[in-house]
Amino acid sequence: MPRSHNSENAWWLRMPDAVAAVAADIAAERRPGRPRDSALESTVLSATVELLLERDTRDVTVSAITQRSGVSRAALYRRWSSREELLAAALDSVRSSIGFQRRDTALETILASYEQAAIDVDGKVGALVKKRIAMGLENDELRALSWDRHVSRRREPIAEEIRRGIRSGELSLDLDVEAMIDLINGLYYYQFVVRAPSSDPATAEATRYRVRNAVTLVWEGALRR
Repeated sequence: MPRSHNSENAWWLRMPDAVAAVAADIAAERRPGRPRDSALESTVLSATVELLLERDTRDVTVSAITQRSGVSRAALYRRWSSREELLAAALDSVRSSIGFQRRDTALETILASYEQAAIDVDGKVGALVKKRIAMGLENDELRALSWDRHVSRRREPIAEEIRRGIRSGELSLDLDVEAMIDLINGLYYYQFVVRAPSSDPATAEATRYRVRNAVTLVWEGALRR
């Protein structure tokens, strides 16, 4: 069916605005003083993190991010294809990888490493972890991107430590590694993110002791018989 005269007019009228917007973005990128390519990612992620901590997530728009970072919309979309992809990267950017310090057993290695990671998830990082969970529940695309590009990759060092326990004979040969990670992560998320322990030293120590016992309980069920 041919387009109506009005729809054609609307289409042609929009063209100058679209071209002007792209031209403005290109011109903005060429201005002196714009962030170098090597620093662009860090600049945008830092600006996005700031906005996530300051505002309701619905107000963390691409326009707000470009304004805060000084990076053009065109440059931003060349690095991240969507707002959700950028938000996923920003939420992950404040997390440090779990650093494994070898102990005598895989269990002791994991317990020590998770306890340090739990200490690190505090203040700004803790607020963003909670925000990521809440945003993921409301936005399927963001949840999928966070998992595929970030969360799943953080699991690999844990998986390798569990596989080391299997190879050493500590753990059962038929252990489901992914299920084991889910169980351990679930315990820590519940205690340190959902339950949110008090800053009181005695209460924090009680939480650490409770989680340690829970992980040990799970681990004992996976021991090689």
